[in-house]
Amino acid sequence: MDSDAAAADAATDAAAALDRLQISDDANTDDAAESPAASSTLKCKPDASTPIILCDAFYGFPTQKRPRNERVRAVSRQLTNFLQWRSEATEKNSNSNHSHVHVLGKGKDIESVKTRVDELGTQTKASTEQIIFEPDIEIRQFLDKQNGTSSTQESKEEVVYLSPDASYTLPTTCRPPRIVIVGMLIDRRITEDRSRRRAEESLNIRAAKLPLDELRVKELSSCEPLNVDTVMELMQRWWWNCDKVEE
Repeated sequence: MDSDAAAADAATDAAAALDRLQISDDANTDDAAESPAASSTLKCKPDASTPIILCDAFYGFPTQKRPRNERVRAVSRQLTNFLQWRSEATEKNSNSNHSHVHVLGKGKDIESVKTRVDELGTQTKASTEQIIFEPDIEIRQFLDKQNGTSSTQESKEEVVYLSPDASYTLPTTCRPPRIVIVGMLIDRRITEDRSRRRAEESLNIRAAKLPLDELRVKELSSCEPLNVDTVMELMQRWWWNCDKVEE
């Protein structure tokens, strides 16, 4: 089995693990943290605020034509894959509430990705209207607008930047943060610690990794990079599971 196929199987195991989480709205977080069995219990508090997946495309796109086109196509394909999956998943569960997806980056990069996503959307079930493209809007500027206050006052529990190199792991015993930032890092070569440094050193935002070890996902660890569409799918599934508490 090649590496891409193995990664796909592992991601499927991660998705299945999230779907198997037993959701409880009255669990005690402290007790859950001490209990080994608590890793299968997800404590969710009702939250009327719509979750947000914030795609950070500020890492920069190549300037040369061919590498740039490859990056645009790769980013666009990952976004479209997620939309197509969510569209198909929603057909099976019409009550599912969607997270909002925002893509931020430099103007020309964002316009190129939007054009390509629109093209791909005509070939798939993906509804590209479900993505909000925000050219030249900085991450901090976006967060300030969302919170209606200065970034120094925003809740640290409200926003995380996902990174496999983070020291902090999102707990399975709590609802995940409302705003999750995903770096649009789609490179053939993986640069270790890049997303963590972007989060904590450049943006002063807490970095966190997915609890893949806690979910006991086969052949995949919390420190292993995942495809962008896989990360977005896992977060959407997690929020959907939490939403069941409110029904």
